Amino acid sequence: MGRSRNRKNDSQSVEARLKILRAAVKLFSRQGYHRTTISELAQAIGQTSGAIFHYFPSKEAILEAVVEWLARGLKAYSDVADQAQTGSYRVVEAVMVLMRDHYQRSPEATICLAALATEFAGSNHPIEKRLKEVYEVFMDSFARSLGNHPGIKNPRAAAIAFLGSVQGVAIQGLLREEEIGIEDLADAYLSMMVKW
Repeated sequence: MGRSRNRKNDSQSVEARLKILRAAVKLFSRQGYHRTTISELAQAIGQTSGAIFHYFPSKEAILEAVVEWLARGLKAYSDVADQAQTGSYRVVEAVMVLMRDHYQRSPEATICLAALATEFAGSNHPIEKRLKEVYEVFMDSFARSLGNHPGIKNPRAAAIAFLGSVQGVAIQGLLREEEIGIEDLADAYLSMMVKW
Protein backbone atom coordinates (compact mmCIF):
# COMPACT_ATOMS: atom_id res chain seq x y z
CA MET A 1 0.00 0.00 0.00
CA GLY A 2 2.83 2.42 0.86
CA ARG A 3 4.56 1.93 -2.50
CA SER A 4 1.35 2.62 -4.39
CA ARG A 5 0.81 5.81 -2.43
CA ASN A 6 4.42 6.91 -3.07
CA ARG A 7 4.01 6.34 -6.82
CA LYS A 8 0.79 8.33 -6.80
CA ASN A 9 2.50 11.15 -4.88
CA ASP A 10 5.47 11.04 -7.27
CA SER A 11 3.13 11.18 -10.24
CA GLN A 12 1.24 14.12 -8.76
CA SER A 13 4.51 15.88 -8.00
CA VAL A 14 5.74 15.44 -11.58
CA GLU A 15 2.41 16.70 -12.94
CA ALA A 16 2.43 19.71 -10.60
CA ARG A 17 5.99 20.61 -11.66
CA LEU A 18 5.03 20.30 -15.34
CA LYS A 19 2.03 22.55 -14.78
CA ILE A 20 4.31 25.17 -13.24
CA LEU A 21 6.84 24.83 -16.08
CA ARG A 22 4.15 25.18 -18.76
CA ALA A 23 2.80 28.31 -17.10
CA ALA A 24 6.31 29.72 -16.66
CA VAL A 25 7.10 29.12 -20.34
CA LYS A 26 3.96 30.98 -21.35
CA LEU A 27 4.66 33.92 -19.05
CA PHE A 28 8.43 34.09 -19.74
CA SER A 29 7.88 34.03 -23.50
CA ARG A 30 5.26 36.77 -23.41
CA GLN A 31 6.52 39.13 -20.72
CA GLY A 32 10.03 37.96 -19.88
CA TYR A 33 11.57 36.29 -16.87
CA HIS A 34 12.32 39.46 -14.92
CA ARG A 35 8.82 40.90 -15.33
CA THR A 36 7.10 37.65 -14.33
CA THR A 37 6.30 37.39 -10.64
CA ILE A 38 5.76 34.28 -8.58
CA SER A 39 2.27 35.49 -7.74
CA GLU A 40 1.44 35.75 -11.47
CA LEU A 41 2.76 32.25 -11.96
CA ALA A 42 0.70 30.98 -9.02
CA GLN A 43 -2.39 32.71 -10.39
CA ALA A 44 -1.81 31.15 -13.83
CA ILE A 45 -1.97 27.66 -12.33
CA GLY A 46 -4.66 28.40 -9.77
CA GLN A 47 -2.40 27.88 -6.76
CA THR A 48 -0.72 29.92 -4.07
CA SER A 49 2.85 31.20 -4.17
CA GLY A 50 3.61 28.76 -1.36
CA ALA A 51 2.57 25.89 -3.61
CA ILE A 52 5.09 27.04 -6.22
CA PHE A 53 7.85 27.13 -3.61
CA HIS A 54 6.89 23.61 -2.53
CA TYR A 55 8.17 22.38 -5.91
CA PHE A 56 10.87 24.96 -6.68
CA PRO A 57 13.03 26.70 -4.06
CA SER A 58 13.26 29.95 -6.03
CA LYS A 59 12.20 31.77 -9.17
CA GLU A 60 15.69 31.15 -10.55
CA ALA A 61 15.23 27.40 -10.03
CA ILE A 62 12.09 27.66 -12.17
CA LEU A 63 14.10 29.46 -14.86
CA GLU A 64 16.75 26.73 -14.83
CA ALA A 65 14.09 24.01 -15.02
CA VAL A 66 12.36 25.79 -17.93
CA VAL A 67 15.62 25.99 -19.88
CA GLU A 68 16.36 22.29 -19.24
CA TRP A 69 12.83 21.29 -20.26
CA LEU A 70 13.01 23.33 -23.46
CA ALA A 71 16.50 21.98 -24.19
CA ARG A 72 15.00 18.50 -24.54
CA GLY A 73 12.59 19.89 -27.14
CA LEU A 74 15.41 21.57 -29.07
CA LYS A 75 17.17 18.21 -29.31
CA ALA A 76 14.50 17.09 -31.79
CA TYR A 77 15.81 19.73 -34.20
CA SER A 78 19.35 18.44 -33.75
CA ASP A 79 18.16 14.91 -34.46
CA VAL A 80 16.74 16.09 -37.80
CA ALA A 81 20.03 17.76 -38.73
CA ASP A 82 22.06 14.75 -37.57
CA GLN A 83 20.14 12.48 -39.95
CA ALA A 84 21.16 14.56 -42.96
CA GLN A 85 24.19 13.56 -44.97
CA THR A 86 24.64 17.08 -46.27
CA GLY A 87 22.89 20.41 -46.02
CA SER A 88 20.00 20.66 -48.41
CA TYR A 89 16.59 22.15 -48.91
CA ARG A 90 15.14 18.95 -47.41
CA VAL A 91 16.96 19.53 -44.12
CA VAL A 92 15.72 23.12 -43.96
CA GLU A 93 12.22 21.93 -44.80
CA ALA A 94 12.31 19.22 -42.12
CA VAL A 95 13.39 21.73 -39.47
CA MET A 96 10.67 24.18 -40.55
CA VAL A 97 8.01 21.45 -40.47
CA LEU A 98 9.15 20.43 -36.99
CA MET A 99 9.03 24.06 -35.83
CA ARG A 100 5.54 24.47 -37.30
CA ASP A 101 4.32 21.30 -35.57
CA HIS A 102 5.85 22.37 -32.22
CA TYR A 103 4.34 25.83 -32.66
CA GLN A 104 0.87 24.41 -33.27
CA ARG A 105 1.09 22.44 -30.02
CA SER A 106 2.65 25.19 -27.93
CA PRO A 107 3.50 28.55 -29.51
CA GLU A 108 5.09 29.91 -26.37
CA ALA A 109 7.38 26.92 -25.92
CA THR A 110 8.57 27.41 -29.48
CA ILE A 111 9.75 30.96 -28.79
CA CYS A 112 10.60 30.86 -25.08
CA LEU A 113 14.31 30.11 -25.57
CA ALA A 114 14.55 33.01 -28.04
CA ALA A 115 12.78 35.32 -25.59
CA LEU A 116 15.11 34.27 -22.75
CA ALA A 117 18.17 34.57 -25.00
CA THR A 118 17.13 38.11 -25.88
CA GLU A 119 16.52 38.99 -22.25
CA PHE A 120 19.79 37.53 -20.93
CA ALA A 121 22.14 38.33 -23.84
CA GLY A 122 25.16 40.21 -22.53
CA SER A 123 24.05 39.89 -18.91
CA ASN A 124 26.83 37.54 -17.75
CA HIS A 125 24.12 35.72 -15.81
CA PRO A 126 24.84 31.98 -15.58
CA ILE A 127 21.68 31.26 -17.59
CA GLU A 128 23.21 33.10 -20.56
CA LYS A 129 25.99 30.52 -20.69
CA ARG A 130 23.49 27.68 -20.33
CA LEU A 131 21.35 29.05 -23.16
CA LYS A 132 24.40 29.12 -25.43
CA GLU A 133 25.17 25.51 -24.49
CA VAL A 134 21.59 24.49 -25.28
CA TYR A 135 21.76 26.16 -28.68
CA GLU A 136 25.17 24.60 -29.41
CA VAL A 137 23.60 21.16 -29.70
CA PHE A 138 21.56 22.34 -32.69
CA MET A 139 24.30 24.58 -34.10
CA ASP A 140 26.83 21.77 -34.16
CA SER A 141 24.42 19.33 -35.82
CA PHE A 142 23.18 21.79 -38.41
CA ALA A 143 26.67 23.13 -39.16
CA ARG A 144 27.87 19.56 -39.74
CA SER A 145 25.02 18.95 -42.17
CA LEU A 146 26.00 22.15 -44.01
CA GLY A 147 29.69 21.26 -44.06
CA ASN A 148 29.60 19.74 -47.55
CA HIS A 149 27.17 22.25 -49.02
CA PRO A 150 28.99 23.85 -51.96
CA GLY A 151 27.40 27.28 -51.53
CA ILE A 152 28.12 27.74 -47.83
CA LYS A 153 31.53 29.09 -46.85
CA ASN A 154 30.96 29.27 -43.09
CA PRO A 155 28.64 26.46 -41.92
CA ARG A 156 28.59 27.64 -38.29
CA ALA A 157 27.56 31.18 -39.25
CA ALA A 158 24.91 29.74 -41.57
CA ALA A 159 23.59 27.50 -38.77
CA ILE A 160 23.37 30.43 -36.36
CA ALA A 161 21.64 32.63 -38.94
CA PHE A 162 19.22 29.84 -39.81
CA LEU A 163 18.24 29.24 -36.19
CA GLY A 164 17.66 32.96 -35.72
CA SER A 165 15.45 33.10 -38.79
CA VAL A 166 13.42 30.05 -37.77
CA GLN A 167 12.87 31.54 -34.31
CA GLY A 168 11.92 34.80 -36.00
CA VAL A 169 9.25 33.03 -38.03
CA ALA A 170 7.82 31.57 -34.80
CA ILE A 171 7.90 34.95 -33.05
CA GLN A 172 6.13 36.60 -35.97
CA GLY A 173 3.58 33.78 -35.91
CA LEU A 174 2.75 34.62 -32.31
CA LEU A 175 2.79 38.36 -32.94
CA ARG A 176 0.56 38.09 -36.01
CA GLU A 177 -1.60 35.13 -35.03
CA GLU A 178 -4.78 36.99 -35.99
CA GLU A 179 -3.37 37.98 -39.40
CA ILE A 180 -1.54 34.96 -40.80
CA GLY A 181 -1.08 31.35 -39.73
CA ILE A 182 2.19 29.64 -38.94
CA GLU A 183 1.69 27.27 -41.89
CA ASP A 184 1.63 30.21 -44.30
CA LEU A 185 4.68 31.79 -42.66
CA ALA A 186 6.63 28.51 -42.79
CA ASP A 187 5.64 27.94 -46.42
CA ALA A 188 6.63 31.50 -47.34
CA TYR A 189 10.00 31.04 -45.65
CA LEU A 190 10.60 27.77 -47.49
CA SER A 191 9.64 29.34 -50.79
CA MET A 192 12.54 31.79 -50.34
CA MET A 193 14.94 28.86 -49.94
CA VAL A 194 14.20 27.53 -53.41
CA LYS A 195 16.84 28.66 -55.86
CA TRP A 196 15.68 31.74 -57.78
